Amino acid sequence: MRQAFDFSAELVPVAYAEALLQLAEEYGVARDALCVAARVRPEVLASPTGRLSFVDFHQLSQAALDRCGDPALGLVLGQRLNVSTHGILGYAVLSSANLGTALQFALRYYRVLGLAFELEMIEQDGHAELRAVESFPMGAQSRFAAEGLLTSIHTIARFLLGDDLDGLAVGFAHAAPPYAERYREVFGVPAQFEQACHWLRLPSHYLQRSMALANPATVQMCEQQCEALLASLDVQDALLTRVRRLLLARPGDFPDLDGAAQALHTSARSLRRHLSQLGTSYQQVLDDVRRRLALQYLTTTHLPLFEIAHLLGYSDPSNFRRAFRKWTGKLPSDYRHEDIR
Repeated sequence: MRQAFDFSAELVPVAYAEALLQLAEEYGVARDALCVAARVRPEVLASPTGRLSFVDFHQLSQAALDRCGDPALGLVLGQRLNVSTHGILGYAVLSSANLGTALQFALRYYRVLGLAFELEMIEQDGHAELRAVESFPMGAQSRFAAEGLLTSIHTIARFLLGDDLDGLAVGFAHAAPPYAERYREVFGVPAQFEQACHWLRLPSHYLQRSMALANPATVQMCEQQCEALLASLDVQDALLTRVRRLLLARPGDFPDLDGAAQALHTSARSLRRHLSQLGTSYQQVLDDVRRRLALQYLTTTHLPLFEIAHLLGYSDPSNFRRAFRKWTGKLPSDYRHEDIR
């Protein structure tokens, strides 16, 4: 049986944390002070091939947002996350025959980057649209993460094509922030807000644009390494993992067994049988997701308990308190107080 979704699993490349620390230094924030504030041990960042947990990177990002004084920090960081920052996947993209094959490779292996998003590309009406949906709710950091992701993709696409992107359009799921004009400065077009998901759209003819550094041998080597990384990180798309991602993507609106089966293009009977073979049930998976999200919210956010209850699908906060005590033997308020101490 695969392990449950674990926010402490080390999936986020250290290169992202290093880029954030370097950027914070430019804002006058010392990296040591940032690590202390985020409770991230500096030795964790020592290895260039190392990885951080989602919780560690979340805390580091929040500390940077709090101290740098720039609410648009995600846009700035995204411009620093270039091809080389993304490691082996970046080299594969750089060596692909054209932008289309580069994007297909990225969509196949982006999980080696520990991204907190599900990605897909849709081609229609002469345009290619890359869509991103959160794998799990990120609360106050949702905007920061989405800005970093789409800005990085846009920066890399411009680099690969060696030119500005005519006909580009971009949209974000969050509401327009006070600094919305800075999106135009980054993307060259005004962003659309309050969309169904985050997306970046460009004319399909760009997909056929050849790459100057195309190298099939390098792509093959990168593919082998990405496959090995996927296996070692245990982030393949098994049905159990897909169930967890489905639940994590719909905070406060968890589907029942029939709804989950329909979303996963299977039958409720097959889903129940498959989970039973793995020694679990849909209700157990749902409870595990709720428990892990509750622990994350209580330890990494300042959300009030009633809002956490709502994000976990409890209309009555007292039901959340009872469930949390069943999971941990403690009340949510006591658990949060102990973590602060």
